[in-house]
Amino acid sequence: MSTDMQPEIERRLRAALTARAELVQHEHLASMAPVTALRPRWQSPWVLLATAATVLLVLGVVLQGLSRNPRSDDVAPRPDERVELELPSDVGRDWQAQQYSTPARLDLDGDGTEETVEFLGEPGRKGDGRVRMQATLSGSGEETYGLTDVGTTTVSALGAIDADADGDDELVLYYDDFANGGYPLVFDLREGLLVRAVVDQPDLLVRGDVPVPGTETAYYEMARQHDYWIEDGTLWSSRSVNTYATGNMTIVKPLVTVRDAWTWRLADDGLLEPVDAGCLRYDVMDDSRTPCEEGAVDDLPDVAHVAGASIGVGESASFDAGYVFTARLEASDGPSLVVEGMDGRTIAVGLEVADPRILTTQPIRVFSDGASVVVTSASDPGYVRVLYQDGDRLRSLEPVGEVDLRSDETHRTWLTDDGSLVTAVRGGDGTWRLWYWQTVSRSEIAALPGAVVCFGDVADPSTIRRC
Repeated sequence: MSTDMQPEIERRLRAALTARAELVQHEHLASMAPVTALRPRWQSPWVLLATAATVLLVLGVVLQGLSRNPRSDDVAPRPDERVELELPSDVGRDWQAQQYSTPARLDLDGDGTEETVEFLGEPGRKGDGRVRMQATLSGSGEETYGLTDVGTTTVSALGAIDADADGDDELVLYYDDFANGGYPLVFDLREGLLVRAVVDQPDLLVRGDVPVPGTETAYYEMARQHDYWIEDGTLWSSRSVNTYATGNMTIVKPLVTVRDAWTWRLADDGLLEPVDAGCLRYDVMDDSRTPCEEGAVDDLPDVAHVAGASIGVGESASFDAGYVFTARLEASDGPSLVVEGMDGRTIAVGLEVADPRILTTQPIRVFSDGASVVVTSASDPGYVRVLYQDGDRLRSLEPVGEVDLRSDETHRTWLTDDGSLVTAVRGGDGTWRLWYWQTVSRSEIAALPGAVVCFGDVADPSTIRRC
C-alpha cells in the first residue's frame, strides 16, 4: 500500500467510527472504571486500521445478533461436544479365538466384497475378558482391528447394518448381560479402525423388562418391555406403550402388545441416534411385528376360557399338564384329598369345607413344582383355595397382598384352561381390574395386577370386552 493512500484510509475509518458511535445512546452506557493513563498508540495509521477493523467486527457481530433470531448452528452442540469416540489400542494380536466364537462376514469398506472379522479372546479362566476384532480389508489389503468388552470371550455377531447409509456395513455385537437383557454395540470403520459408536439415549436400546421407578411393591413392580433387532440392514428397537406387573420371574401382559418403535441412524460424528418409526403391534406367539392401525391398543387378556370341570367325593381325575399325578376325593370321617404322584408317593389331606370340589385343571401358572389343585365348594360359591405338594405333605397356599382370594359380588375368581388363577375386582365406575395369582414363597401366593376390562356379564368371562 502506498503512503499517498493513508490519509484517505484514515478519513474513511474515522467516518465509519463516527457513524457507529452515533448508534450508541445513553442507556447503552455503563459506569466506567477509573481511567488509567496509557501511552498514546494512535500515531500510526496501521494501528488505527487494525483497531478500527476490530471495532467494526465486534459491532457487526453484536448488531447481527440483535437483528435476527438465533440459528440452529448457534445453539447446537458441535460434534466434538456431543461425542467422544475412543480409538482402540492395538493389543491382543497373540490372543486366540474361542472354540464357540463365530467369525462375522460383512462389507466393512464398501467395495462390494465381504471381509471376515475374527474375534480373539483375552486369556483368562472366567472367559469374560476383552475381545480383539480383526480383519483384512479387501479393497486396500490393510489390516483393521478393534477392541471391546462384551462380557464374554465367546462371540458371535448379531449381524451387519448400514446405519449411516454410506454403502459399507457396520458390525453389531451383543453385550452379554443376562440379568438386564443386554444391549447391542455398533462398530464403524473409521480412520482404518473398528470404532465403537456412542449411543444417544441408550435407555431406548436395551432388551427385557425395564422397571418403572417408584412402582415397586412387596410382591411386584411395574415395567415396560423393551426389545431390539436387525431387519433388512437396519437396527430397530421398541418399548411397550403400557406398563405391566412383573414378579417371581413372571410378567402379566396380553399376547399382542402395542409398542413405540425407533430405527437407529449413525451420524457423521459417530453418534448412534434414534429415529421415530411410529408404532408396532408385537405378537409374542409368532414373534411378529406389524404397523399399528389408527387407535391401536393391546389385545384383551386371554382369560375367557374357564376351566370349570371338577370332581366330587368318590370321583378321581388325572393331571398331566405339568407334574403328572392323579387325585381323588374320599369320604371317611370327613372329606379328604388323596394324591398319587408319578414317583409312587401317596399323600392325603383332610379338607375343612363342606361339599368340596377339585377342579380338574392343574393351576400350573400358580405352582408347577409338584402336585397342585384348586379346591372350591358346591355349597359355598365364595370358597377358593390352592393346595400344593410340599415334600410328603399337601398344604394350602396362604393368600397375601392387595387382593383377597374369593368370589362374591365385588370379586370374581376363576381358573382358566391354561392354568391361570384370575380374580376380577370391581371398580367404582363399573370396570373390573384383573389380578393374576402367583407363588411368592413356599407357603404364600399374591395377585399381580393386569388390565382393566369390562364384562357383559362378569359371571361369564367369555363376555370380556374393552371399556
